Amino acid sequence: MTCNFNQPKMSTLPKTFDAFVPCNIPDFLAKAKDAKPRFVPLTELRHQDLEKAYKPSSDLAERLETKPVFNHSLRMYYFSLLILHSGFPSGTPGIPQITREELFKRVFLACILHDVAFSNDDFILKHPAHGMSFELQGGIIAYEHLLETYPSKLDTAEVGDVAQGIMLHSLNYTFTNGVASAANFLVSQTAVFDLGGYGSLSPDFAKLFATTLSRDSVREIETLYPRGVLSEEFPDGIEELLKEKPNCLLCHTPPNAAEVIRSVINLADS
Repeated sequence: MTCNFNQPKMSTLPKTFDAFVPCNIPDFLAKAKDAKPRFVPLTELRHQDLEKAYKPSSDLAERLETKPVFNHSLRMYYFSLLILHSGFPSGTPGIPQITREELFKRVFLACILHDVAFSNDDFILKHPAHGMSFELQGGIIAYEHLLETYPSKLDTAEVGDVAQGIMLHSLNYTFTNGVASAANFLVSQTAVFDLGGYGSLSPDFAKLFATTLSRDSVREIETLYPRGVLSEEFPDGIEELLKEKPNCLLCHTPPNAAEVIRSVINLADS
């Protein structure tokens, strides 16, 4: 279900993108033939009509999350748009396409809602899915919220893609073969970037982020939506989650993840 939003200048954006992209970063970059870091002012990245149309979702996230976690989600959204401006695969023969407007919408909803269950709010603690890993609970909550809030604006494919992206956001980046939807790829990779910075967790990530994320744009985004105490809050929260649920999906993250996250002071200079 596609909506047309009044958009700012999109000179570096194609009208469609590959709807599915390789999870493996070298394979992804091989398809992103025009990839290079491009400075895009935040005023050009913003899509205020879209953000207004789906404000109930950002309101839900803001109510449930701490300010550093909410800012983390907002930065991820803008980093995703920056990657789309910087050579994201488009028009690959044999690959289904997704319109930029449709992808913007899915990316916004997946990013803004991806950490709703990373919360100690009573709504989260008393939700029937709280026994699950927080990513799975978050996907279920997002699924319920989207169906209830936008019954005529979102179809089942859109809701399913957003929910799946939330459920897999801490795993998608670890897959070495197969494909992810464009929105799922972006929410996972920008989560890694926002926590670990340019050096991140492997040389492949370092190459991806250096190729697609302008440091000047990242600095502007991070200035407006500051990191705050995220570098402490996230590792502490992960530690508590692993104590409560030793088999949660985060147990599969690299063993040095907490150390990497704590080391990041600001992303642009990481």
